[in-house]
Amino acid sequence: MTQDKRPQARRTGPKQAKNTTSLFNYGVWYLSKFGDTSVHNLSTKMSRKTENSEWVDDAIRRLVELDYLNERRFAEVMVHKGLGSKAWGRARIEMELKKKGVDQGVIKEALAVLADDDPAGRAEEALNKKFRARQIIEMKERARATRFLASRGFDFQSISKAIESHNDFVPSE
Repeated sequence: MTQDKRPQARRTGPKQAKNTTSLFNYGVWYLSKFGDTSVHNLSTKMSRKTENSEWVDDAIRRLVELDYLNERRFAEVMVHKGLGSKAWGRARIEMELKKKGVDQGVIKEALAVLADDDPAGRAEEALNKKFRARQIIEMKERARATRFLASRGFDFQSISKAIESHNDFVPSE
C-alpha cells in the first residue's frame, strides 16, 4: 500500500469575505479572541478579507453600535496596561496608541489618568526590577539604565530621579 504524495493546495492569504455579515462575524471573532482594539486596526484586518470598503465600513459601524468595538475603552485599557505590567512612561503609551490608529482626542482623554501620576516612582520600580540590589554608579551602568528607561517612554527628569532614588535605596557594597 503506497500513499499518494500529491501536494495539497494551500490557501494564500486570509479567507475572503462573502458579504457584510461574514465580515461582522470575523470582527466579533477577532474581538473575542484578542480583546479590545482600535477601529483603525480592526478595519485594516478586515480590509485583507475584501476589497469592498463599504462592507468594512458597515461591519465596523455595526460593531461600534453594539459597543463591541469601543476606541475609548481600548485606549483606557492600553493606558492601564502601560502603567501596570508594562511599566511604560507617558511617551511610550502615547506612541503605542498612535501606532494603533487611535484618534488624538481619545488619546488625550485616556492620558488624563496620568495627571496625578508619579513617573519617577514608576521608573524607580522598573529600575528595581531590572537592576535589583546593585547600585548604578559607573557611567556605563547609568547609561544602560537611562537607555532602558528612555525606551520605556520616561522623560529625562524622571529617569534622573529614579536612578538617584534607586541608589539611595540600595545599600552600598
